[in-house]
Amino acid sequence: MKRIFFLLTTISCLGAGISHAQTITNSTTLQPNANFNIDGLGMAQRFITSSTTGINGNGHYIMRQGTANRWGLLTSNVETGTLNQGTDFSIAGYNGDTFLGHYFTIMRNNGFIGLNNTTPTARLHVSGTTTVHLAKFTLANIPEAKAALIITNATGADSSFIPNITARGYSPGRPFALSITAEAEDLVPTANEPYSAAIMMDARSKTGSRLYNANLFAINTYGGTMFMIKGNGNVGIGTNNPGTNRLAVEGTIAARRMKVTQTTPWPDYVFEPDYTLRSLPAIEAFIRENKHLPEVPSAKQITAEGQDLGDMNAILLKKVEELTLYLISMQKEITEVKTVNATLVNELNSIKAAVGK
Repeated sequence: MKRIFFLLTTISCLGAGISHAQTITNSTTLQPNANFNIDGLGMAQRFITSSTTGINGNGHYIMRQGTANRWGLLTSNVETGTLNQGTDFSIAGYNGDTFLGHYFTIMRNNGFIGLNNTTPTARLHVSGTTTVHLAKFTLANIPEAKAALIITNATGADSSFIPNITARGYSPGRPFALSITAEAEDLVPTANEPYSAAIMMDARSKTGSRLYNANLFAINTYGGTMFMIKGNGNVGIGTNNPGTNRLAVEGTIAARRMKVTQTTPWPDYVFEPDYTLRSLPAIEAFIRENKHLPEVPSAKQITAEGQDLGDMNAILLKKVEELTLYLISMQKEITEVKTVNATLVNELNSIKAAVGK
């Protein structure tokens, strides 16, 4: 009976020891309200924690400054029971007992990493705010104000988001800011992919369809448009409104050669036998009334609409060909007049010779 009483007393004492704080003391005051304290260096071959995962996460390791919580290694997101979802790894910040947020998360089921995001949907998913850059890359030996690559929200508003990449280059004496190198196989594009290129940009709607009304591509400098491609494929250089023109240039164009191809009939038909040539008196009357040649645009029309180089060349060639026909006709008349004059001269000489006898 005494042995049984002694055994029960021993077990009771052990249970009491387990239920109260256990301490290994090196020195100084220990953390209060803990079941287990190590004051100093602690080492273990394996250390396992267990805590039920809640929506905001439960801390497994809490790092303190004095008695104030500062950092936590914790699990977050409730398990769903399927596809290994939930109980993800997070690093969170604290200010005492105030939870500041999850700063780093790794999804358990797929390894996706979230920065300021507890449910990342990509290998790296970064969530930011209006006033905080999403990403920034700098060199340790160059000040950020001189060189940086920054990804941010160009709108500066919480209700809208336009991804913006700012490249701030630093290369004294060299005007570089951003350099893109695309390495590709040096092959002729196949018939199935005639659009392929070393550098490709594809502008489309959010449903994946082609854009017809929106601007596709623009090069600006502080709000001024230098180059614009519209949804219909029309291009503007020095203007953001090419209108109905496939290429509109605000300024002059310099070229070694220029070739215009078009479907307008070339005016060789002027030399066809059935072509009707205006009479010179009719042309004179037209010029007197309109102050320009027939079929040639007036100065007023050119000022308002410009001129089509292909059409204008065809018109000018037509006038040259018509002028050639006029010259040929006049030459025939001159030759005929010369022949008549020669005949008259011969007859006059004959008369003079007869009278002189």
